[in-house]
Formats: sequence, structure tokens, C-alpha cells
Amino acid sequence: MLNFIVNVKSGKGLGSRNLKKIIRFCADNNIDYTVHITGAHGHATRLAEDISNGGGTIVAVGGDGTFHEVLNGITDFSRTSLGFIPSGRGNDFAKGIGLPLDPVKALQVIIGGKPKFLDYIAIGEKRCLNIAGTGLDIDVLQRVAGRQGKITYLNSLLYCVRHFKPYSIDVTMGDETKNYKAIMVGICNGTQFGGGLKLSPNSIVDDGKIDLIIIQMPDDGKLFFPLLKFLRAKHIGLPIVTCLKCEQVVVKSNDGRPIQLDGEIYNDSLLDCHIVKNGLKTFDFQN
Repeated sequence: MLNFIVNVKSGKGLGSRNLKKIIRFCADNNIDYTVHITGAHGHATRLAEDISNGGGTIVAVGGDGTFHEVLNGITDFSRTSLGFIPSGRGNDFAKGIGLPLDPVKALQVIIGGKPKFLDYIAIGEKRCLNIAGTGLDIDVLQRVAGRQGKITYLNSLLYCVRHFKPYSIDVTMGDETKNYKAIMVGICNGTQFGGGLKLSPNSIVDDGKIDLIIIQMPDDGKLFFPLLKFLRAKHIGLPIVTCLKCEQVVVKSNDGRPIQLDGEIYNDSLLDCHIVKNGLKTFDFQN
């Protein structure tokens, strides 16, 4: 039995169109399934909680926000598998790891049933599949609320860069704490966000590591050149960019700045993160 949790409004209706293709394929191939339609923010989490209490296979149909909600609803990871059918506008997690974007191909991967285990990031009681962070990305997300896509994100990013002031963060790894005047901090399991911006191009979702990316303000205060590098995924190695691999890290902004997890904003100021290696059972989309 496949349990589809579907955000029919995702991707400007792509979720609804993909659902029709999914139902047609299941009917043609005598596949047993149930469809659960999300009704509001947080509903996918509640649906996943109810379904996963009995174990089995959940298939999230939507964008990164839907994937995030479903991941946060799973109660029994030992008996529950999670499949993904990308149906958002950005689909950053899916594109970053090479998931099929065609709904039928993605469904065939799930029906094939070959297991694959992925990591996720635990942040307190919350979970993040792709990228968590704080800083400039929060300002950008707040400006693009309700609108998505790389162009929209880029326009907002350009505006925010012109008006953004660096802020103080404390980063703790093990017994050592360092302070940074940061523009953006990314705690990365996946590679990209914002409709294709590769914040952490070297991240691997099953290596048991967090990729910590800290971008600081240049001494001269000029961000145009670093921004061009960032847009081309060439920022790694710049003097203002710190890249660290770790299994656990605590990032705290000193002005109570909110955080984002998979593009969802939370009014917390603490990113107390650790990687959960092979914590999520999914399906092998690479074969």
C-alpha cells in the first residue's frame, strides 16, 4: 500500500497535475494506494504522523516544504519508508541529489522498492532534509513569501544584499566557540536552495557529515564580486567563505534572528544541529 501525501497547490498546480498522472499509472498497473490531500500548513506533518504509526511507505508529492513537513511527521523510521515525487517550483532537494522530476519515473523508483538510506539533520526536535540556516537567506525568504523560482529569489537576493548588515553569530564545535560577523550561515545536507543556488556544491546526502558554510562580510564591504561567484557556485575558497565538515554544530545569532529549515522559517535563534546518519529509509533513484 502506497500512502500519497499530496500538496495539490504546490508548483502552481503541478502537484494536482502530477496526482492525476500518479492515479492513472496506479490504476493501469493495479497498484494499491491511498491519497491524502493536505489542507493547510502543518497538515502534511499530522498526516505523516498518523500513517507512520503503522509503518509502511509514505510518498510525499509536493515541493521542499511538503517534504520537510512529511519528514517531521514520521514517528517510526525503522518501519517507514519515504518516497519523493517532486512537484514544487524549485525542487531544490530533488535536483540536488538527482531525483527524477517526471512523476511516473519517480513513482517507478518507489515501486521498484530498492532501499536507499539518506542522512538528515536534527535541530532540537525538528528535522531538516536539505539546508538549514540563518542570516541573509531569512531576509530573502521573507521577501519572496508566497512566490518562488530562481528569478524571484535572485531579485530578492540582490535587493537584500544592498541593504543587509552583517550580524554576530557564535559557532560552537566540540569545546571551541568562535564568533563571526556573518552574512549567511548554512548547515547543509543537500547542495542547493532558492531555485538552484548551490550554497554547498560539495555536500553529499549520505556521507554522515554536515557541511557548514559561513559567509562573512568583506573588509571593504563590497559584495558584488562575491555575489557573482556565489551565483556561479564558485564561492567556495573565497577568503570570506568558511567551509567545515562536522557531525554536530551549534550556531547562535546574538540578536535573536530567526532560522530556516528547508525554506520554512522558525522563530528560533538557535541552530543546535547534528547529523542523523542513514536515518531516513527511501528508494534508490540512481539505479
